[in-house]
Amino acid sequence: MERDLIIRLSFITFLALVLAMPAAGQAPISRPPSVFEATPLLALPLAGSSDYFTMGGGLALSGMLGFSEGNIRPESGLRFEYDYAPFKADDSLSIVLAEARGGVEVSLSPRLSVATSAGAGYGYGFFNSDGIGEGFPTFSVNLGLSFLLSPAIDLGAEVSYRNHLGLYHGVGLSLGTSMYLSGKPARIARIDAAAPVSAALLAGARADKPGEGLDILKVEMDEVYPVFKSWYDDRALGRVLIQNTEDQPIDGIRLTFYMKQYMDAPKDCPAPASLGPKTSLMVDLTSLFTDAILEVTEGTKANAEIMIEYVKGGETYRSVRNETVRLLDRNAMRWDDDRRAAAFVTAKDPRVLAFSKYVAGLVRDSGSKAVDLNLLVAMGIYKALDLYGLSYVIDPKTPFTEFSKSESAVDYLQFPRQTLEYRGGDCDDLSILYAALLESVGIETAFITVPGHIYLAFALDLPVDEAARSFTTVGDLLIREGRVWIPVEVTERRNGFLVAWQTGAREWREAIASNSAGFFPIHEAWSEYAPVGLPGASADLSMPPGDAITSAFLKESTRFIDREIFPMVTKLEAEVKKSGGSPASRNKLGILYAKYGKMEKAEAEFNAALSKGDFLPALVNLGNLYFLAKDYRKALGPYNRAVKLDAKNARARISLAMVQFELGSYDLGKAGWEQARQIDPALAERYAYLSGSGEAGSRAGAADERKGAVLWVE
Repeated sequence: MERDLIIRLSFITFLALVLAMPAAGQAPISRPPSVFEATPLLALPLAGSSDYFTMGGGLALSGMLGFSEGNIRPESGLRFEYDYAPFKADDSLSIVLAEARGGVEVSLSPRLSVATSAGAGYGYGFFNSDGIGEGFPTFSVNLGLSFLLSPAIDLGAEVSYRNHLGLYHGVGLSLGTSMYLSGKPARIARIDAAAPVSAALLAGARADKPGEGLDILKVEMDEVYPVFKSWYDDRALGRVLIQNTEDQPIDGIRLTFYMKQYMDAPKDCPAPASLGPKTSLMVDLTSLFTDAILEVTEGTKANAEIMIEYVKGGETYRSVRNETVRLLDRNAMRWDDDRRAAAFVTAKDPRVLAFSKYVAGLVRDSGSKAVDLNLLVAMGIYKALDLYGLSYVIDPKTPFTEFSKSESAVDYLQFPRQTLEYRGGDCDDLSILYAALLESVGIETAFITVPGHIYLAFALDLPVDEAARSFTTVGDLLIREGRVWIPVEVTERRNGFLVAWQTGAREWREAIASNSAGFFPIHEAWSEYAPVGLPGASADLSMPPGDAITSAFLKESTRFIDREIFPMVTKLEAEVKKSGGSPASRNKLGILYAKYGKMEKAEAEFNAALSKGDFLPALVNLGNLYFLAKDYRKALGPYNRAVKLDAKNARARISLAMVQFELGSYDLGKAGWEQARQIDPALAERYAYLSGSGEAGSRAGAADERKGAVLWVE
């Protein structure tokens, strides 16, 4: 019973180990090597055991997991073994054991490796004749040699000393194959590094003698960041020191860099055309990577070929050197230059465009025409992200607070599509997503950095002087090089856009006071670090309902409008009271309400201004309300009354022409526009579409020009 129990437990443990390993075809782009081995054994008893046992054999099954892909590779795993040990007498012993192993594998060359390990475990031995047996502890010391045959297979041999305490000790010999289930990219790089230079590469040239001609003395390779694949086209990813060993100049020098897995062709590096005698020079290595490098989801290694060609004595010489290059994953970045994060702002990603344009359309249809459209769209996208379930999640492995302090630390940044899929991210991830969404609808953005933190600002479509007149909280605006920006604390996900704006402005003021603020416009950063497209398909977005987005946006925009117009309303109401409710004061208050979308209050004020008789400004403005509501027939009445009051008022004439045009009376509209042009040519030119025939093309071309373009008259 005890023997059967041990055998069953050993089998179940081994099966669990195998199932836990990824299938060969399902491994990620790169991960530490995991290997499965099945090897036959030859067992030779040593002194003491050789008095009782003769040569035996067995079978071992093992799984090992590596912890790196370098030339020195620590590893650990489990080994399950069955041994058959015949006695010199007429009987034999069966041994079943499970052993935990740990060791290290060292590369002697790209393909050849030596490994040493030690193991300890527990076994059970029993007589084959009667099944009587007992358990025992066991340990082993092992030395192996392996040859890399293919990305998935090694051939190997191992010699080991094994001791089954109190029962048997001896030497084990094995010869077999190992199947690698992961870590294949690094193994491919080792195979490439060992490959001889192809005949095609050396065609038309010859190899120089060692120590003669142009020699490569040293190669320095940097870690490669896939997200900056375009950046390496004219920036160095490494350097090579070349030397002219001759007593005469060498001409026709050409140096190329090539990684066949991630480049279409070798890239010419900026080497000099000639090099003087006994002269050395460091040359930058550059590369033009394909999108394949963006498939690297975990750090790996790849082989690179550095080819140098030159002319000596009228003959062309060429030599190739293989180097291993460390590729980081596509989300990797260092904070030695805060502008680097702009490479992740993928405004043209289909999922980003789908989200932003959907929300922007809702906002444009429902927002106040008096408020800057950039502000309204940014507000709407922010509220839509709240409804979408976006949350601020600090990355415990790579927190921005810590990683931003070190220029050499490698951080993990999410692409906007990933943040949408995960519905959360660190401050850098949320800033990148918000920037991409705004940039995708034409709103310029900038990163703001303060100690241990990054957030976002976006630009308004307003001149500085107009912004100063339009906003009551001018201190919450950023004025940079003649443009107006609004800072938004993207990690504020609970209290709404206005609180996020106020928080961002406060953080900016505090950082400016301590001279520790950074401001990096995305468009300027893109000129240095171009955005890249994230390859692969993504999951469909589950957008919040349009009604919910519109409702949340209107609540937030109403809060903003109420905040902004309150002091102006108070001032104008005082004027109304002081003037005894004069039509002019009532009309001014109505215009203020109308510009901020409070149409019912505006209509009440315009009607109050008209209660003492026709007043041209109030008539035009009342008609404007009906025009914006697309009640064009109702707008005709106030506009006609205004023109009758003053036939030479250009604003009244154009307003009447606009509504006639919308009603299809194009000839009347054109005639009214012609009369307005005689009065005020500059004003009429802004509404030149009224001079057209009303054909479909003319109407379509004028749609954006006409939208909301009513003329308010004070």
